[in-house]
Amino acid sequence: MALTLDIVTPERRVFSVTVDEVRAPGVAGGFGIRLNHEPFMTALEPGRLTYVEGGREHHYAVGGGFLQVADNRVIVLADTAEAAADIDVERAKRAFDDAQDRLLRLTEQDGHYGEESARVRRAAARLSVAGR
Repeated sequence: MALTLDIVTPERRVFSVTVDEVRAPGVAGGFGIRLNHEPFMTALEPGRLTYVEGGREHHYAVGGGFLQVADNRVIVLADTAEAAADIDVERAKRAFDDAQDRLLRLTEQDGHYGEESARVRRAAARLSVAGR
């Protein structure tokens, strides 16, 4: 038996791969999944999704979404998903700085506060995964 990981975004199917383990940023905290895990579904926070394949870790920045586990299959429906190697660090730094500047000009009561806060978290996740 094997554990299969599928990552899908609104734009495309990112990949499907057989893995040993998945670690993800859940809204209630990070968690891990291995073979024969109990079925469940949870919302994801922007952050680092890691999968282990043959003893080697692979890292993706996910921008939130949902994760479902059932029958040794992990399905990630992510708002965005980007491999560490594909992240343009300079662009990610600019996006983080811009989002943080916009957020600092708002109060929590502002209608756009949640949206700008999410942008900051997504940009921070991309920088973290890129190793910066």
